[in-house]
Amino acid sequence: MLASWYSVSMYVWFGFWAAVAVLEAFIYAIGTSRLGKNVFLRYMAVLSVTVAIIFAHIGLLSYDWTLWWVPMLLLPYRLINIARYARYRMPAPRLRAVTLRTHSWVVTAQVILALSSWLLRDVSVTVLFGVIASLQFVGVLALLRASIRTWEHAKPAEITKHYNDADLPSLSVLVPARDETDALQRCLESLIANDYPKLEILVLDDCSVGKKTPEIIRSYAQNGVRFVQGEIPPDNWVAKNFAYEQLRHEASGEILIFCGVDTLFESSALRAIVETLLSNNKMMSVLPTRSSGVMIVSFLQTMRYYWELCLPRRMFKRPPVLSTCWVVRSAVIDELGGFASVTQSVSPEAHFARLAVAKDMYTFVRTNATLQIHSTKTFRDQFDTTVRMRYPQLHRRLELVAATTLFELVFFIGPFLGLPLSFLLPDTGAFFALWFGSVLAVEVMYFLIAVQTKLNSPLVALLTAPFGFVADIVMLHVSMLRYEFGTVNWKGRNVCIPVMNVIPKLPKISE
Repeated sequence: MLASWYSVSMYVWFGFWAAVAVLEAFIYAIGTSRLGKNVFLRYMAVLSVTVAIIFAHIGLLSYDWTLWWVPMLLLPYRLINIARYARYRMPAPRLRAVTLRTHSWVVTAQVILALSSWLLRDVSVTVLFGVIASLQFVGVLALLRASIRTWEHAKPAEITKHYNDADLPSLSVLVPARDETDALQRCLESLIANDYPKLEILVLDDCSVGKKTPEIIRSYAQNGVRFVQGEIPPDNWVAKNFAYEQLRHEASGEILIFCGVDTLFESSALRAIVETLLSNNKMMSVLPTRSSGVMIVSFLQTMRYYWELCLPRRMFKRPPVLSTCWVVRSAVIDELGGFASVTQSVSPEAHFARLAVAKDMYTFVRTNATLQIHSTKTFRDQFDTTVRMRYPQLHRRLELVAATTLFELVFFIGPFLGLPLSFLLPDTGAFFALWFGSVLAVEVMYFLIAVQTKLNSPLVALLTAPFGFVADIVMLHVSMLRYEFGTVNWKGRNVCIPVMNVIPKLPKISE
């Protein structure tokens, strides 16, 4: 009798959970247009569905927590999705599309995780942890291989031909600046100290609030620095992209270098960049090292570099790219549509790199003995950059945030937790070997990036690797919540409006 009631309880709770999921989808599909203008009805619908979602999950956990605790990990993302509907910050068609897509992904993932838990419920703990440890080991080894290959591939090709001053093409270095002080001065001093003969330096004052930035720019006029007065960006433009567009139209150089004010160039760096570009005739992005004057433990910048280097990006034609310093022929930018084709992108260089790499016209290189470029980002700058970049890097998709978080927890943080757990399991030696191998692979990947780019000392890199991945998970969610429910301020401007209100397809024109 008790077993029969237990079985009935399972079907009742799962049926209730499924009914709530259908109701939630109905609200996203129909309510975005019919309830959107009625704030009271919209919030009542959201409140009712939220209570029902939580109640359904509690019921399933009370039925069998061993089956449903893993799917419960995705519950917060369902709640964030419905809160996104309640916030109603996007146009109705866009909101309907993103909420339905996230809902379908999360609900499907919950069903798959529950089914997997059910299929594995009779598997012994030893076998289950053995499968997990083996997958972790294979996964991190694959990522380690990709990281090493990308790092080796990023080694600048040896310059086979050196050019006389007369044979070098004209070069324009383009620097957008807004409310800058010391960093801008250091950047300009490093640029004017370069030995490149046909050089123009253009700095755009991007509507700075104070007078300090234009004063700094004009103070270097006698050194050849040209002041460009920026205009207020249109609402549908990310301000930095609009600044780049203005600068490229003012530039006269055959080759353009785009860089931020937190970039320093050694005296021969510009010549080395141009000669490297002439050797392969490709658009190029340069991975800098940290300036010796910036002594901080860097989690955020290390993880930013990590995601560019560790994934097998070449396989998917999505090459690594950084905004710190990238160089391209002016004609190529014109051919690719200029920045008007990426008005709402927080990483326009990534768009150009994807188009160029398809034609074998892009390369990513790291700093070496001759190509000396340094980053001077402070912790605050790194924090702001991570918030601005992280969520858009995942295409502003809530379900990708969930997937990335689970991936990092399983493959990057899980092995560190598994090491002490191995002493509590049978066959301790085998489990310890697998998890120790995974930890070693993660440490090598983190060490490779953090130390080789001088972001952290060797000892700090070895001791802080797991904290770097924890910091990345935290910052990913901070970025997501800021974009979805708050503001993302960059140089005093909120970039949420142009970034989040993207129209994926233009409406068809009726004949």
